Amino acid sequence: MHGGFVRRPLLVSVVLAALVAGCSLRRAGPPPSPHCRSGSPLAGVYHSQRLKVKSRCRVAVGTVEKVKPELYDGDIHIALRLDRGQEGLLSSGNARVGGTLIVEIIPWDRARVLVPAEGERVEVVGPWVDDTAHGWNEIHPAWWISAGSIQPASEEELRRVDRLLHGLEPASAEDDG
Repeated sequence: MHGGFVRRPLLVSVVLAALVAGCSLRRAGPPPSPHCRSGSPLAGVYHSQRLKVKSRCRVAVGTVEKVKPELYDGDIHIALRLDRGQEGLLSSGNARVGGTLIVEIIPWDRARVLVPAEGERVEVVGPWVDDTAHGWNEIHPAWWISAGSIQPASEEELRRVDRLLHGLEPASAEDDG
C-alpha cells in the first residue's frame, strides 16, 4: 500500500514534465523580420474575409514592376518580380498578373511604409495571404518596404476606407478588393 502512494506523485511529476517539454517544443521561433507585427495580421484591410492567411509574417525580395494606386479603397498595389528561390510564394493564379507577387500597402500604413518606384529592388515584410477572390498570393498588408518614399493617404482617402471598413459605404463596380 505504501508503494502506491510513492508511485502516484512520481507518475504525476513525470506526466507534468512531459507536458511542459511538449509545450516548449511547440513554441514558435523568432519572427522572420523585426518588422513583423503582433495582433491581427489583417487589421485595416478592406474585405479581409477574402484573404486566407498562409503565414502571419513573411519576407519577399524582388524588383518592382508596377505601382498603381487603387482609387476605390486607397491601397497602393505593387507588382513584385521575385528574386530566384522565392517562387514558392507564388500560386498558379499569379500567372494572371504576369507571374509577380502582389503587394498592397493599406491607407492607414501609407504614412509609415515606403512606396517604392518601378524598377527598384526591395525587401517587403507582411502577411503572406491567398486572395481567394482573385486566386493569387499576396503580401497584404505590407508592413515594411526597404526603399521608396512616404506617400501618406489623404484625409478623404482615410475617411473613405473607414466608411468601407465599417460597412457604411457599399461596394461598387470600381471595387477591386
